Amino acid sequence: MTGFDSIQVRFKNTKNRPSPFANTRVVPFVDSYLTVLKSVVDEVTTEYFWFFANFMDLKTLDLDYIPEQHESNQIHVWYNTHPLGGINKEGNVFLIPTAEFKRQVKDLKYLRDFSDINYHAHDNLFQNLITKTSFKLSNPYKSYEKNQDYYIWLHNQDLSVNDIPKFYPSFWEDVKLYTWGKTNDIMLVPKKDNLAQFYDIDRIVNYDLDYKTRPMDIVFISYDEPGAEKRFNKLKARFPRAKWSQGVQGQTFAYMAAANLSSTEYFFAVFPKIDLVDSFDFSFQPDRLKNPCHYIFDCHNEVIDCTYGHAGVILYNKSLVMTTTNPGLDFTMSQPVTSVPILSAVSKLDESPWLAWRTAFREVIKLKLQKPTVENNFRLKKWATLGKGVQAEWVHKGAVDGVKFIEEGNDPYMSYNFDIIKKIFEQRYG
Repeated sequence: MTGFDSIQVRFKNTKNRPSPFANTRVVPFVDSYLTVLKSVVDEVTTEYFWFFANFMDLKTLDLDYIPEQHESNQIHVWYNTHPLGGINKEGNVFLIPTAEFKRQVKDLKYLRDFSDINYHAHDNLFQNLITKTSFKLSNPYKSYEKNQDYYIWLHNQDLSVNDIPKFYPSFWEDVKLYTWGKTNDIMLVPKKDNLAQFYDIDRIVNYDLDYKTRPMDIVFISYDEPGAEKRFNKLKARFPRAKWSQGVQGQTFAYMAAANLSSTEYFFAVFPKIDLVDSFDFSFQPDRLKNPCHYIFDCHNEVIDCTYGHAGVILYNKSLVMTTTNPGLDFTMSQPVTSVPILSAVSKLDESPWLAWRTAFREVIKLKLQKPTVENNFRLKKWATLGKGVQAEWVHKGAVDGVKFIEEGNDPYMSYNFDIIKKIFEQRYG
């Protein structure tokens, strides 16, 4: 065995393998291999030095390796090619020419910028295997929280383990989150302390990969709307997987009933007071890198000429729906939400005065009790202005009555109960 100096880089949260060299300096991994090398190279005294990660087993490597004369100024790096362990040409075992590295190091931004690197493929170079575990779409982060390894493979439970690429992370630069496919259903995630969501990892690299994603269920939710059956049949004809939840009073019970109909971990909620636009095809997928939330799509209100999330299609996180037992005035907003600027539908309030009034009455109450932002103030103003269309007058009356209802100090939660607000409507308008 050569008498070259040796340096072992020790990673936290990984099984440590002993060095085969008699005198090995152990240093912690910080940022990247280049960062570590810059901190230790001045103390190297031999012509070459070994540099390797603590998760590598070097027993199959020729530790008496001496570079040929024409290779004397090269960094020699060995990488595993056995598919079981994962493959990355930017390996974790190096034999480095000391003088030449010291000459170039000040000009290196990344280790791969070294002028001459000799990559040695090795079909039996053992490295610690990375744990593979599946995640539920409702909360991918939950599977990560249990991880104690330096990296972990996460894959959507709808995918096979065989879909995971034969890949190993690189430590030649800062640690990254690797993802595959348009929907990030396969992730290689580093261990980070106090991580709130995957987007908090500084660097994210995505690779192309084709796989099938499971479409989310579609649930049509109605109560007593006159045009419900017609609109559901139209929806069903276009999207056969659509289901119908009907006649459940109270938004909490209605949404839970819809969630129980869904076999997927998210489901699209469609409401009977809208017409879907042709471009909306229910292909949207929740963001795997975000914490669990609901997704609200835009809807255009023709009466008040305003476009935002009201009455639009909502992609509900089923788990969040089922755990919302004590919601605020707006059920959806009681959990984290993400607004998606994709037009899903056009609202239709022309079927009856009662329907038009009720819609405006309830929405204005919600807006009045939300934080008075520029957007909310603008929307309140639009509702309170007489619009256009068959039921424009009833929409306007509902908005005015909703404002008055709150200003008089009434309990806003009464607007949940359709029987109560129906009496208010009938008392005022017969």
